[in-house]
Amino acid sequence: MELLVVISIVAVLMAIILPAVQSARESARKLECANHLKQIGTAFHLHHDVYRHFPSNGWGWEWAGDARRGFDQLQPGSWCFNVLPFLEQDSARELANEPVSTAELMQTPIEILYCPSRRGAQNYRVRPNAPLLRNSVPVNEASRTDYAVCAGDTIIHTPPGPPSTNLVDLNAYAWPPFQKATGISYVRTQIRMAAVMDGTSNTAMVGEKYLARQHYRSGESWGDDQPPFVGDDGDNRRWTDESPRRDDSTDDIQHFGSAHSGGCQFVLCDGSVRTIAYEIDATVFRNFGNRQDGNPTAIGE
Repeated sequence: MELLVVISIVAVLMAIILPAVQSARESARKLECANHLKQIGTAFHLHHDVYRHFPSNGWGWEWAGDARRGFDQLQPGSWCFNVLPFLEQDSARELANEPVSTAELMQTPIEILYCPSRRGAQNYRVRPNAPLLRNSVPVNEASRTDYAVCAGDTIIHTPPGPPSTNLVDLNAYAWPPFQKATGISYVRTQIRMAAVMDGTSNTAMVGEKYLARQHYRSGESWGDDQPPFVGDDGDNRRWTDESPRRDDSTDDIQHFGSAHSGGCQFVLCDGSVRTIAYEIDATVFRNFGNRQDGNPTAIGE
């Protein structure tokens, strides 16, 4: 009888303690995620200090970054590729100089680009029918990013990119209308701090991207089937035309979201990190993603 009483007491204590332990662990993971965003925001600012504009997001989803092509509109790689030197990852960026070594970069996880509440910093499966990159050999597994740059408040569909690096092809290619992107980075953009006319403390820079739970490791979502260093794609760029959502089973590849229960975290253009509630008014959130709509709104925590 005494043993049964002891077992019952232990069971009750476990029922009380386990949720508290899990909550504490999630709080620690959320804090680590916020720290990742803080470091990314610092990298954006350092990039701006050196090159006088925020990182471009490359050419499109058939191109990986190329270390030989600088940091301007001739760079086919994403913002993730362009900020590597400012995350103390110079050696990783330098791998991208020919197809075989570029593939090595594609398989180099950068811990800062992962949300610990969602998954570990490692390589994940690449779909057999995923788009082939023009300047990298194919890989079966590749790194990922859980963070996406804000391209603005109106979706602009991104094509794959030009057929080659030849200047004739670059000049003849039908680039998407990047001048209409109202956010911080999109195809071939070179947005300056002065262009953030609604105020740096009111404008989104980089946030957590939405990802369906069943695709955390599957590689089956079109918004998570490519490495982070590929040019503009749903893997590394999102929009604010809809409010952020908590991860569920819907495969949404265009919008922001998070694995956290309380909301989606963003680093703003002033470098601060804030949590945006999933219940935020859709119009307010749309304004949050537009750097120059004349509707500055203080937002988040």
